[in-house]
Amino acid sequence: MRLQPRQELLSVWKAISRWCDPSREFDWKDRSGRNSISDAELLLCLLVPPQKLDGIRFDRPDETKPDVCAALSPFGGAVEIPQRIVQLLGEYLEEYTDPATGLPVFSGGSYLTPAPEDGRELEPEQLALEVVDSFATSVVFSTAAIRFLRAYRPQVQRRSHQEEIDRVETEAKKRLTAAMAALQRSFSLSVFRGDSREGKAMCATAAGSDSYSANLVSQLRTALSDVMAGLRELGTEPEQVAALLENRDLLFECGWSWGIVQGAEPVKTATTEYAQPGWAESAPYLYFTVVAVDGIRDLFSRESRLAGLLDEEQQNLARTLNLQLDLAQRYWSTVATYGGDRWPVEDLPWRTTDEEESDYYSLLVVSLVRHALNDRGAPDTDLARIARVLEDLADRGRIRRRPLSDDSAIRLHHPGAWVRLVGAEKVVAGAPEVGWRLGELPTLLLGRSLAVAGQANDHELRARLLRLADEAWRHLERRRLRDGRGAGLWDDPHNVFPSLPRRTEPSWYHTTRVVQCMGTAADLISGKPPPGQALSAAAEQLLVEAEDVFDEEQLRGSGEGGPALKDSLNRAGINLRRARGLLPTRPGTAAALLVDVLRELDKLAAAREHETGD
Repeated sequence: MRLQPRQELLSVWKAISRWCDPSREFDWKDRSGRNSISDAELLLCLLVPPQKLDGIRFDRPDETKPDVCAALSPFGGAVEIPQRIVQLLGEYLEEYTDPATGLPVFSGGSYLTPAPEDGRELEPEQLALEVVDSFATSVVFSTAAIRFLRAYRPQVQRRSHQEEIDRVETEAKKRLTAAMAALQRSFSLSVFRGDSREGKAMCATAAGSDSYSANLVSQLRTALSDVMAGLRELGTEPEQVAALLENRDLLFECGWSWGIVQGAEPVKTATTEYAQPGWAESAPYLYFTVVAVDGIRDLFSRESRLAGLLDEEQQNLARTLNLQLDLAQRYWSTVATYGGDRWPVEDLPWRTTDEEESDYYSLLVVSLVRHALNDRGAPDTDLARIARVLEDLADRGRIRRRPLSDDSAIRLHHPGAWVRLVGAEKVVAGAPEVGWRLGELPTLLLGRSLAVAGQANDHELRARLLRLADEAWRHLERRRLRDGRGAGLWDDPHNVFPSLPRRTEPSWYHTTRVVQCMGTAADLISGKPPPGQALSAAAEQLLVEAEDVFDEEQLRGSGEGGPALKDSLNRAGINLRRARGLLPTRPGTAAALLVDVLRELDKLAAAREHETGD
């Protein structure tokens, strides 16, 4: 693999240290300024890598490696680095807590933008709107922060510092609970007639044609029947769910809207009622659904379960979120893989029910499909279909191919697709429309290629996906900032597409997504690749022959010979036993050991033939 996570992560840390200059007053700002999302993304660039790679941990000062200390030297030495991180966590949690209510703040801030053709600025009340991206990022941030604090605390002797760690962990848990409650209230259901504009668009996406029919609506409802049953169990919008179940002419979408949905029921815990007003329309957005799914899955990751991060209140919230996650994944994967010969997700670009088309949406749908395929243990034939989609998207997105003159695909990289957040304009009368920019196509492609490669059992498919990941990483390497304080961070698409404007300041939005891809690459490298059938068969044949020859030598009494003969046979026996143990998971290594065993045993046979003259 071209991407080497450990070296690249240390390089990112050096660049962050240079930009933020923690030896003085820590500089949080990136090119967009500060907001609750970008600040959390910056901290995630520091918190997540050590939880993926033990070799770069800094929460145990006595075990911190020299190259880690060198990369983070502006933070101080091995003892000062975790102390400074605790201080930064506390600053972030205080900055994004409402002093009046004591509740965490999840405002979108500078990540929210007006419509491209609208010259007006957004109102302060619009910039304060809370968005799903912040909720989901806070889930990942809070769990990472709690894991770090719990690992670091046993190393601390000073009472005052222990109390500081406890305070920060309490605030992180409070933010996690609030983010989980907000995600629960942002889940949305949109019901529409099959012959409506939305229904016809959904039918066209599913069937691959523009023809609507009542029979197709019936078939889609049958395919989605378990999702509809789950919606009744969830209890969200019971009147709409009842109408959906009763009226066979209705279709639907479910997933996460851009923020808390208008009229969402409050969520009550033993200590707090979360009843912030909702402004978002009750309709799922692909981008925010993917972001929410990724954040919620982090709650149920193996690391989170083993660490026992969730208290009783959070576990209650997690049960509802788990059901919402399951319904959203099943819905989108069912629609995206509907039919037999050609899946809708293979018909590029993906078309939404509001009749918007984009390769970016196709990549988002792939994200949801690959989760569903992994959860049900789908065969490699299904994964190969996803691999073809990823390869096509890499070509169409000009990641593997050079752009044409005035190529519309370049606009996917900058400025990116602008998505209107319906309902946000109502916060202030006469205010401009509010939108969100989608622009991380190469990092999405890299992350999904690595993730699907980790799911593949077929060696050729895995190699194919890793080649695609190498191409995506080569593209991203070129997009690093080259000069100035932010050199080594992301993102400057001008380096690849000279027609785009030059960027000289880093973006935590882009940098943290590259870091997450490095974490995915680390997981892939540390995991055991599935053994190839041909290699396993060859190794098994070598084992049979080696055991047969070894047993023959034992029968001849070779082990009772001189010291050299005895040592040679002992080495052969040790290697034989090790090869037998490695055969199920590392047949190539087992084969190499067995060849050595056969060579050693053949030397014994040759020596004996020489002595006897046979």
